[in-house]
Amino acid sequence: MVDDLSDFSTRGTERQLDGDHPIPLFAATVTAFIGRTLRGPLNQSIRVGSFEEFRRIFGGHGSFSFLSYTVRQYFQHGGKIALIVRVANRAIRATLELPADNQTLHLQAREPGNQCYLRASVDYDGIGKDSTRFNLVVQRLTRPGSQLVEDQELFQLLSMNEGDQRYIVDILRNSALIRLARPLPRQRPDATHATHPGQPIPYVEMRSNGSDGETLTDYDIIGSNDEGTGLFALDDDEQIDLLCIPPAPSGRDFGITTFLAAERYCEKRKAMLIWDPASSWSSPEAALLGLRDSGFASQNAMTYYPRVRSSEHNGRIQAAIPASGVIAGLFSRHDQSGVWRKPEESDMRLKVGLSAAESMTDRQVLMLQRNGINTFTQTDRGAFELCGNVSLVGPRAISRLWRRLDRRRLTLYILGTVERHTSWALARLRDDKLWQSLVHQVGVFLTELFEQGALVGRHPSQAFSVKAEPVLQRNEAELVLRIGFALEKAGEFQVYDIVHRNDGSATRLALPLKASQLAG
Repeated sequence: MVDDLSDFSTRGTERQLDGDHPIPLFAATVTAFIGRTLRGPLNQSIRVGSFEEFRRIFGGHGSFSFLSYTVRQYFQHGGKIALIVRVANRAIRATLELPADNQTLHLQAREPGNQCYLRASVDYDGIGKDSTRFNLVVQRLTRPGSQLVEDQELFQLLSMNEGDQRYIVDILRNSALIRLARPLPRQRPDATHATHPGQPIPYVEMRSNGSDGETLTDYDIIGSNDEGTGLFALDDDEQIDLLCIPPAPSGRDFGITTFLAAERYCEKRKAMLIWDPASSWSSPEAALLGLRDSGFASQNAMTYYPRVRSSEHNGRIQAAIPASGVIAGLFSRHDQSGVWRKPEESDMRLKVGLSAAESMTDRQVLMLQRNGINTFTQTDRGAFELCGNVSLVGPRAISRLWRRLDRRRLTLYILGTVERHTSWALARLRDDKLWQSLVHQVGVFLTELFEQGALVGRHPSQAFSVKAEPVLQRNEAELVLRIGFALEKAGEFQVYDIVHRNDGSATRLALPLKASQLAG
C-alpha cells in the first residue's frame, strides 16, 4: 500500500508523468439523448456539436417525438456536445427497384423512416465493352417530387462479379444511403435512358415509402447489452455526464422499467439522469402524488416541475413540452467554469421566449423541493429560472448529502474523471514507479480541486486522500485506487475504490472514513 500523498501542492510540481498528460480539471459536459427521430442511423451513438448538425443527420422536428425540440433547447441554453441514439419500434425502410433485364436489383434505404426520399439512376458511361459493370447514382431529396438534393452518392464501375474489387456487395456496405435487400440478379441493372436526346437522365423513384414505426416502448429505450442497442449503444463513448430520455407527445410516458434501467446505467457511467415529469403531473399536488406512486427515487437522477412553454415568432404559445434539454444545457453552460462552482442566478435562467407552463405559490414550490422536485419559478424581473438543487433520492434518504444535486454531480464528476484518466496504469503493473506516479497524478488533480474550493478543509490532508495497490489473482491483474474526499466536513471523507481490470473499470463505494483512518 502506498503512503498517503495528499499533503502536497501543484505549485512547482512536474505535471507530465512518464509521458502521460495530467488529469484535466475542466472538460466539456457531454449529454446523451435517446429517442425517435425523423431519420438517421439506428442504435448508434452519433456525436453532434450543434442543432444544425443534428438536423442534417437526424432531420428536423417530428410530431411523434420531443427529441428534436429537446436537443435544440440543449444547444440554445449552452450545451456543447450531444450524443444522439436513435431508437425505433418496427420502423420500415423505403425500397428501390432497378430493372435488370428480366430481373430486379432490390435496394433499401440504409435508415428506416418515412422522411428518407430516395431515387436512383444507372448509366454505362466509361464502361467500355465490360457487360458486368455499371455506374449508380443515389440521391436523397428534401421531399417527394422535389429537385432539391440533400445528399448524393456516386458509385462508379460497380461489378456484378464476386471476385472483382468493385463488387457491388462490398462497395454498398460503405453506403450511408442504401443497402442491398435481396440476392443479386444475374445481370447488371438496365441503364436509365432519357426519353428524347438531350433530356436529363431520369431517375427511378422509390417503390415504397418507409415508416417511422410505432410509439416507443420501455424495451426500445433500454435495448440489449449483447447487441449494443438502446442505452447500451452508449457503451463505446468514453464520457457521459447527463442523460435525457424525453417522452412522446402522445402522453405515453416511460415507466419504472425505463427509469430503473436508465438510472442504473447512469450509476455505472458516473452520469446524472434528467427525468422529465409525467404528462399526468397537471398540478403541484398531482406531481407529489405521482412521484409517490411511481416509485421513482435515485441519487443519480433529478426531475422538475412544471414543463415549459415556448413563444413562437407569431406570438402563439406552444403546448407544454419537456425541459430536460433546457436543464442539460444550463448545467453544461455552468460546468464550463467548474462543476464545483455554486451556480449564480443567471446560470439557471431560461432563454427569452421560454416560460414555466404553470405558475406556483411559494408554498407549492417549497413543498415540491422538499420532496425532491426542482422547480421553474419566475423571478422579480419576470424571467424564469431553475431552482431547488435537489436530486431524486427523496426526503427519507439515509444520507442527506445526496439530496444536494450539486454535491452528487461533483462526486460523479470526480469519480468519472479519475476512472477515465487512470486506466492507463493497468498496462504498467511491472513498472516499479507506477504507484508513486499514479497516486501523484490523482493527487495533483484533487489538489487543484481543493484550491478551487470544491473540497472542504483548511489543508489538502483534510480534504482528500489517495492510495493505490495491485491485486494479483492467478493470471488476472487488478489495480485498486482508493480515493476519499470531504464534501461537507473537513477530514470526513466519502471513500471509493476505483478498480481497473483487463475486462474494464468500475467504481465501488467504500465505508465513509475519517482522515486518520485512511492514513494507516
